[in-house]
Amino acid sequence: MPAHCSPKPVRSHHLIAFVLFVLFFAQCASFIASVPFTQLEADQIARGVGLLRRIAPASEPASSPLVPLLSVAGIVFHLPQSPVLLDQFWLDQHRWFIRMPFLAAGIFLAHSLWYVARRLYGNAAGNVALALYAFSPGMIARSSLAGPHIFAAWGAFGLIFTAIATAHTLYAPREVILWNWKRITLLGISIAFAVGTQWPLAWLLIPAAAFMLWAVPHRRGAALLILLAAVAVSLVVFYFCYFANFGALAHGLAHAVWLGWVPQSVAPGLFARILGQFFFDSVPAALLAFPCAFVTWCAWPRTRFFGNTAPLIVLVLLLGMGMVLPQNGGGVILFAALPFVLLFIAGVFADLLESKLQARALAFIFAVIAAQATYSVSSLARMSSRVPGL
Repeated sequence: MPAHCSPKPVRSHHLIAFVLFVLFFAQCASFIASVPFTQLEADQIARGVGLLRRIAPASEPASSPLVPLLSVAGIVFHLPQSPVLLDQFWLDQHRWFIRMPFLAAGIFLAHSLWYVARRLYGNAAGNVALALYAFSPGMIARSSLAGPHIFAAWGAFGLIFTAIATAHTLYAPREVILWNWKRITLLGISIAFAVGTQWPLAWLLIPAAAFMLWAVPHRRGAALLILLAAVAVSLVVFYFCYFANFGALAHGLAHAVWLGWVPQSVAPGLFARILGQFFFDSVPAALLAFPCAFVTWCAWPRTRFFGNTAPLIVLVLLLGMGMVLPQNGGGVILFAALPFVLLFIAGVFADLLESKLQARALAFIFAVIAAQATYSVSSLARMSSRVPGL
């Protein structure tokens, strides 16, 4: 076989990542098999069916029709003619088909997080981020249920880092739109996923624009043109979500609630309790790893570069939005912050693993990942044991 045709060797970090992807999928499969269909999922299906049969309004103040339509995507050709037959038992029997788009989104988000962490910080950071993700109870649960959370997280993460990646392509002297049409399309879909799940996530366009302008100060006009083109792509996606009805789209955007300030929600004590409980339920390891990473970022100048600081900025913005906009899907907005938490932790620990503290940093991050993995797997085992027939 010629040398140029020889297959690429399987490297250890690829093998580790493959095992982590398999373990994540196995946990999600166990969750789907163990957890019956929920009432919240049933509400999404009811709205999705109503939209398909044109018996429900398309406009909602908090979100677009995107998630309800995704909820019925797997069963659109199997829906019973009579709404009476669409009961809880029927939905539970088809929960694998209903939840499959959300499981796919969870896997794609895992790959996006791993890819970005590797490109920014190296192979070790990619596997740290993926390991934290793969054993995250919140990621497992939201990837296995029909709801807005996982698409919001995937869209928000894609919006920020596709914008940054696309901006960096402007260092090459090429035509702006035609050369970047694939990245613009991907960025537009990311915007549609994020904003379509919760309208207030449109505020992420501000840091995305700021990062693009910072990345290419010599071609800021081209960067803004790319972002505007991506927004136009997202509007096309929304147009089809509203069944190619421009009036319905305009009505939905006009009646969307972009802000919903609740002053009581920013009380420091309440803020700390909500965030603490949220992280404990979603990514318990972050309660230990994030404070360590943040203190390191504050104290060690080496860690304060763009690759670490950008996810931290977005994280702070999303946490703030989740707290002050509780009536605008605050829980979904908080969940969208999780990939940025994991990326920030992975980035700072990548620097620690290359320092004199390598042994201690490795022992610490391995311990928190192992503890979270034990907690996640044992929780799934307890859940399965409570379900008859499993």
